[in-house]
Amino acid sequence: MNPGPLPVPETCVAALSAIEADPMDPGPAAEAHMKACTACSEARVFFLAQEASPEVLAPAGYFDRLPGRILRKLPARPALHHRMGLLGWTAAAAVLMAVGTGAFLAGRANRTPYVEATLPRQPDILEVSTSDTPFHNHEEEAAQIQALSPEEMKALLKRLDSAPAPTR
Repeated sequence: MNPGPLPVPETCVAALSAIEADPMDPGPAAEAHMKACTACSEARVFFLAQEASPEVLAPAGYFDRLPGRILRKLPARPALHHRMGLLGWTAAAAVLMAVGTGAFLAGRANRTPYVEATLPRQPDILEVSTSDTPFHNHEEEAAQIQALSPEEMKALLKRLDSAPAPTR
């Protein structure tokens, strides 16, 4: 449903042809028209932007020698050991010694103590029996002792009292 391009007014056609011929100096009639018509003034800017200008080429080796030329333009600066006097080096050494000594003493303060606290020695009466089966409940042995008659219990106690104590 597009009927085609819109018709361009005759004054714009004349101004555009003058701009196309010479965008720098289109003439007084085109200049007067461009003051009133923004489309034609934008077209002149586009034509001026499209003007072909030869690219400026850099001479051979320009970018190879560029860092040296820049460094030659900078002011000369003496080396660090020339700028820093005896007092500066002495202050730096004092700060280094203070930091090193502080770190050394901080490390000594956090060492393990020479004497460790221990629990008093448990009497040898308490023996820990180790069995072959780990996590053994020992309920079976207690059930056997509770099942003994009073006479059998007395005999067991006499036998335990007369038995020699095991040595470690």
